[in-house]
Formats: sequence, structure tokens, C-alpha cells
Amino acid sequence: MGKLLEAACRRTAGIAAGVLLTGGLAGGVLLTPGTAYAAPTNTATTITGTSQTPTFGGTTLTVDVSVTATIPGTPSGVVQVSGAGHGCSATLNASAAGSCSISGLPDGNYSLTATYEGATPFTPSTSNPDPVTIGSAPRFIADNPPLNASNGQNYSYTFRAFGSPGIRYSLVGAPFWLHINPFTGTVSGTVPFFGGSFSYSVTATNNVGSATAGPYTVFIKHFGANISTYLSCTSRVYTGQRGTCTLYVTNRGFSPAPGVSAQIALPSQLRADYCGYSFFGFGCRISGNTAYENLGTINPGQTKQLTVVFTAKTGFGIWGWHHGFRFTVRVVGSASSFGGFPFSSSHSSAYVTIIPLGWWA
Repeated sequence: MGKLLEAACRRTAGIAAGVLLTGGLAGGVLLTPGTAYAAPTNTATTITGTSQTPTFGGTTLTVDVSVTATIPGTPSGVVQVSGAGHGCSATLNASAAGSCSISGLPDGNYSLTATYEGATPFTPSTSNPDPVTIGSAPRFIADNPPLNASNGQNYSYTFRAFGSPGIRYSLVGAPFWLHINPFTGTVSGTVPFFGGSFSYSVTATNNVGSATAGPYTVFIKHFGANISTYLSCTSRVYTGQRGTCTLYVTNRGFSPAPGVSAQIALPSQLRADYCGYSFFGFGCRISGNTAYENLGTINPGQTKQLTVVFTAKTGFGIWGWHHGFRFTVRVVGSASSFGGFPFSSSHSSAYVTIIPLGWWA
């Protein structure tokens, strides 16, 4: 009896081993040769990226997805994307990645979720929520500012751009006195009494993109006087010899400049001999080492001038350590209009190179 039971056990073990080695059904699961019971393979689903394409019927959102497995293997099948409109279905390719598009989305904030449906032996899985903002990049619908401005007056213009979500405005390359309201797009500032023009650009930005209007160059009209000066001097002079400096004073404004006073200040190495072109001067005077003259009224576009004749001083005491060397000195000219509004003045410089000549050289 014991021998019969032993033989029966051997037959049962052989049948089970044959099933595992040659393939067959074990517990209702189809097994491959040489394997034991098959366990499910876990997966992870991820939204790898999104892109937006604006259209007249709303934005088209393209969603990229991928599925990875915990053990070597490539998941296949379909991933369902939801959370924006009616969603879409992405079929996985040979790299377990895919994409699909959702059309006609209005502007707004969305939370996307991708769900892998699973395929034997890979289990289903769901991605973490992925926030997406649908909108349109800014485009300007009001970008035609004035290109002329008046000194002392307010310069203002409101730029407007269309886009979603909300837009912020900023200035690019603007002068220090020009400002912008980042919420309304209004550019404003008081035009200074100096300079002939200024430039700037305006950038509109939101979470989707940006747009820039400009650059714009605005020319300044100067109402009132606008005095400018230019000083020209003999560039090289030998010690003991004469040279001249002439200050040219021009009114570049749109109104007469009354009571214009001009002066040329010489350094100590140059001695002011007389102003004008003779010792008599006629209207100019010299005080110390500076020449002065009241030029009266200078009309718009008119130029008047002041000239001083000087001598390059000589003597060892003038040169000091410069003994035997030429050196350069600075001459300063200036003019101001005291009788008009706004007050206008200007300064300019020129340089004279003195060359030593004589026994001390």
C-alpha cells in the first residue's frame, strides 16, 4: 500500500514540472516555458510637455506623454489626457511615448491628468496634475505716439496691447525723466530744456509671450531761448607769442534770448591782452585774466561771438618742472541769457599747447 502511494506522488510531481518547463496553464494564467507564475509590472505615466497654437476658434493644446515600467520592457497601448475640454487619446509608440491635441480651448487655467489604461503585463497608472495656462501673447493695438515734444511741457501717450492673461508694460532705452504705468501702458514725463531728441521703446509682456513697440525717436521743440556755445582757440603757440580764442554763441531756441553775457577765462599761463580785434575793444572788457562782453539779444538761429587775444607767458618761473617740455592748458568759455524764460546757459572748452622758446627752454 505504501509503495502505491509513493508511485502516485511521483506521477503528480512530474506532471507539475512538465507544465512549468514546457508551458501551459497554471491557475488560469498562460505561462511561457521555464517561468513561474507571472506578476504584474508597475508603470508610471508622465506629461512630458505641452505646446500651444493660437487659432481663430480658440487655442490648440498639444500634450506629450510617456509611460515607463519598473522592470525592463516597453509599455504599449493608449494614454487618456483629461482636464481640458473633452481631452484626447495618445497612442504609445515604440519608445512608450505619444502625443495628442485638444482643440478650441478658451483662455484660462487648466489642470491636466494623463491616465495609462494598461496592457498585459503592464498595470494602469495616472500622472500627477500638470497646470497649464492657455492664453495669447500680447499684440499692440495702440502704438502711434507723438514724435514731437516741447521743452518744459508734458509728453504723454497710452500704449494698448491685446493678450491674455493680463499684460504688464515696461520702457526700454528711455531717458531718466520718462516713466510708464506698468498696468495702463501710459508713458509720461516732463520734457527737459536740454537735448534735441530722445528715444524709447515699450514692451508688453504676459505669461504667454511679449511684444515690443518702437523704438521711437521724438524731436524736442525748444520754446524760449536755447543758448549753445562753441570755443575755438589757437591750438599751438610758442612762449612770448600771441594767439586768439573765439567763443561762438548761438540761439537754437524758438524765441529771442535777451541779455546774453559771454566770457572767456584764460589759465595763468596765458595773459589776456585785449578783446575784440584791437586794443579799443568796443563792447568787451578784460578783468584779471578773463574777457567779458554783453552780446545783447540773440534771435533764434543767430550767432554772436567774443574774441580775446592772448600771449603765452615766458620765464623759468612759469614752467617749473615743465622746463624744456611743451604742455597743454584748458580755456573755458560760457554764455548765459538772463532776461528770458527759461533761463539758458552753456559752457564749452578748448585747449592750447604751449611750446617753450628761449634760453630757459
